[in-house]
Amino acid sequence: MMLTIKGTLKQKRKQLSKRSRHEILFCEMNEIEMNPPTTIDEHFFDMTIFQVLNFTVYVSDEKIGTALCKLSARQREFILLYYFQDMNDKEIAKLYHLSRSAISYTRNKGLEKLKNLLNEESYK
Repeated sequence: MMLTIKGTLKQKRKQLSKRSRHEILFCEMNEIEMNPPTTIDEHFFDMTIFQVLNFTVYVSDEKIGTALCKLSARQREFILLYYFQDMNDKEIAKLYHLSRSAISYTRNKGLEKLKNLLNEESYK
């Protein structure tokens, strides 16, 4: 019985020794080893592309891209700048020389229309 325990203990130590030669602790890894460079394939032919002022906005969702095309130019531009370029109404108003409330009103009307277009699309 004592021989079996010694054999098991010896085997376990050998296994741990072998494993420790191949394993690296996270604290011993550098940043590149922990987060290797990766790439994401994005194909622009799968996207709808909008040009708003000097910004190029890529919309990857086909339904949203199609619905955005059906909005008026102003509504589409305000929505794209607000949601895709993370601009607030004040910044958009400054670019278009309009009041903040006019931007907000036009964007909200556009969002209502966009919602209706997407709901109609889902029923087809």
